[in-house]
Amino acid sequence: MSCEIIIRRARPEDWLARTELVKSVMTTHQRDAFFLFFFQELTLQASVLSAAVLFIFCGVSLRGLCLVVPSAAIAVGLAVFFAHLTLATKQAQDIRKEMVGFVAELRGPLLAEPQKLTSSIVFEQELQGTSNKLVNTQVVGTVSLSEYRGDGCSGWLHALAVHPQWWRRGVGRALARASRTYAAAEGLQSLEAIASELQPAALALLRAAGWESRGWYHRRLCGAALTLLLSHFSMDLAYA
Repeated sequence: MSCEIIIRRARPEDWLARTELVKSVMTTHQRDAFFLFFFQELTLQASVLSAAVLFIFCGVSLRGLCLVVPSAAIAVGLAVFFAHLTLATKQAQDIRKEMVGFVAELRGPLLAEPQKLTSSIVFEQELQGTSNKLVNTQVVGTVSLSEYRGDGCSGWLHALAVHPQWWRRGVGRALARASRTYAAAEGLQSLEAIASELQPAALALLRAAGWESRGWYHRRLCGAALTLLLSHFSMDLAYA
């Protein structure tokens, strides 16, 4: 069976589906984030220090100290969960303030399994009429484009999310392309974007699409001891 994925301008009624998609995609990074932060030096030092305090000053038995590691794991897990929840909420608020948004809308047979569908990506301006067949419509990808630092010359690409069932189908590349085309038509000089070490697919997508890495930097999460590595990408639209 076949289906079409339409890349089109986002509408106000898409907002809820887009924010839910961003939230669900962000949860896919929670496991990697947990392992990244659990094995950070700060976490290990805090675990050892807590065990030493409990043993020396509180008289906790060695058996009781075995609970320190699971407790640290629970604490890190909760911290990752609430951090992602906070970030997802911020992303939803940022979507409200976007210059323009694009969505990838699936149009295919009802109740069909994605892995059994042959998909083709079509941009809205390329559509030739509409089909009368009974189809399922679903937002499976989204991206936002906002002003970068309010300078009116550069665009900020953010909230790029694709439903996991549609990864590696070219949906993310198509959304980035639609944003680039719009930005160039609006006279913007460049596009900017950031991806973290927890987003290898986004890093690969931006590199493959011709974005230039402007360097890595560490975002401090808890002083200098706990950081997240981010990469700043840019695309000069005059040469894109």
